[in-house]
Amino acid sequence: MRIATYNIWNSESGVPARNEYLINEIKKTSADIICLQEVKNIQQAKSIAQQVQYNFMFFDTYNHTDEGLCILSQFPFHQQVSLLRTINMIYSSVLVEEKIIGIVNLHLPWDSTISREKQIVSTISQLEKEKWDYTFMMGDFNCSDNSDVQRYLLGECTLYNSEVNPCFYDLADTYAEITNTKVESTLNFRENPRFQKNSIEKNQRFDRILLRNPYPVEFPVLNNCYVWGKQVYENIALAASDHYGILIDIKFD
Repeated sequence: MRIATYNIWNSESGVPARNEYLINEIKKTSADIICLQEVKNIQQAKSIAQQVQYNFMFFDTYNHTDEGLCILSQFPFHQQVSLLRTINMIYSSVLVEEKIIGIVNLHLPWDSTISREKQIVSTISQLEKEKWDYTFMMGDFNCSDNSDVQRYLLGECTLYNSEVNPCFYDLADTYAEITNTKVESTLNFRENPRFQKNSIEKNQRFDRILLRNPYPVEFPVLNNCYVWGKQVYENIALAASDHYGILIDIKFD
């Protein structure tokens, strides 16, 4: 099963050609499920679903805007829940090989550490209500993998008197250890032309896919994890998005 996440950059830069390149990049993943952030409106969500031939779509908007989050799937949704009125998060679940798999798509605020921390605590509180065999959390966390948000999810610190137990595992970190490789950035200030004038900020890995410890259910097998969407298209001098995507290939025993 292939699961991906991609912030598709709600901007008119490079449009309309960039919209076509977004489709190309998503098609190349062959993802069974993909979580999208910064989807301009429901028309864009429907267009991507139709062109990439996803059978099922879950889209909802933030307050007072057309922009939203989207989950596209080749599997029918078992449930669909949106908390976008209070938290930048939607989630769904699907039934695969007699296992219920939870898919959490979030886009934490970029402009406030306090808001990010409060929202991730609220997200965990909401997820405690769900009884899934596997829980995958993914999206644009808008903070580094050294942040307290990340450490909280990994079970390494508490936030607002809350802990994550069972904890999550960062699958890019896991796969890098398995393959003895380096974890790649998804916000690349050196190579993505979107940031060519930015010589100060460091590359970041804001986009992540995490798996919650499924005990007593067996761990799945992680076959692959990689960054995608890095191609620069010469006619627009941009990549398809200002973020790169992440994909995992995972097998359930």
